[in-house]
Amino acid sequence: MTYKTLTKKILADSFGSTEEALTPACLEIFESMKKRYRVVDGIDREKLIVNVLKRIEDDKQVIGAPERTDKWDKGWKENLDEFRESEYDLSALIPKFIRKNQPIRFMGEYILPEEEHFEHVYFNVYRTWLFEKTFSHYDSIYDIGCGSSYNLIKLCNMFPDKKIYGFDFVQSSVDIVSDLVEKHSLNAQGGLFNMIDPDFNIELDSNSLVFTSGAIEQIASKFEKFLEFLLEKKPQIVVHVEPTYEVYDQDILFDYLAAKFHSKRGYTMGYLPRLKQLELDGKIEILNVKRLNFGSLFFEGFTNIIWKPV
Repeated sequence: MTYKTLTKKILADSFGSTEEALTPACLEIFESMKKRYRVVDGIDREKLIVNVLKRIEDDKQVIGAPERTDKWDKGWKENLDEFRESEYDLSALIPKFIRKNQPIRFMGEYILPEEEHFEHVYFNVYRTWLFEKTFSHYDSIYDIGCGSSYNLIKLCNMFPDKKIYGFDFVQSSVDIVSDLVEKHSLNAQGGLFNMIDPDFNIELDSNSLVFTSGAIEQIASKFEKFLEFLLEKKPQIVVHVEPTYEVYDQDILFDYLAAKFHSKRGYTMGYLPRLKQLELDGKIEILNVKRLNFGSLFFEGFTNIIWKPV
């Protein structure tokens, strides 16, 4: 068995930063987490890979299918009901797909962290750093595909003086935002928004930032109208944290398995190449593309892409 310890150097490398540029708020969360983890190797790694292959083979979920709308509405409704039943405890809004005590993909290895909520805590460290470093310069933030308001709550707490919008394509998500405004006095406003068929009557505030996290993945590569919307409305900057098929090195088994799962599910592909083409056409400028080398057992949902319309 090989044990390792998560360090600030590893954290900075994952974020595409330096140790000196890690912010106090993200380091406060980092210092409170359990940092030791075991690398899954030898026969245990072989067994884990077999399980991954079986899961890919057996998986029947089809991203973007019409019935998925109802599934997402029911999924966020489950969070909404628990939120209300718990007397509006914010922890009830953590998405159900973020599970504890799970094997994790991390820095090119499968690991078993001692931190039981590793995926949640590690992403919390990252988004705290990302929000501080990037979001603080803008007056309005649009969280598109806000789901259970997992990121919206963080944004409202970090930036109480900014205008925060939570948009999603199902009503139960919008209802969560409404409850947060009423019960927790968050400075947020919710609304329906379909990324596949956006409402071009919606106008964005000046000096605004558009943010998506795990949302573009769900539209099954039907992103052209969303890009058209962003190019027309011209936010100051667009920030994505999304699974990105094209960052995998498929000559390596570790990455090949993640790419295989991504394509089998039907998650969005081709978005990053489309952005690169738009940059060549002189329509946008890409400011950052950084794979975090961190994700759940089956694939990595955390590649940071930042761009702006020209």
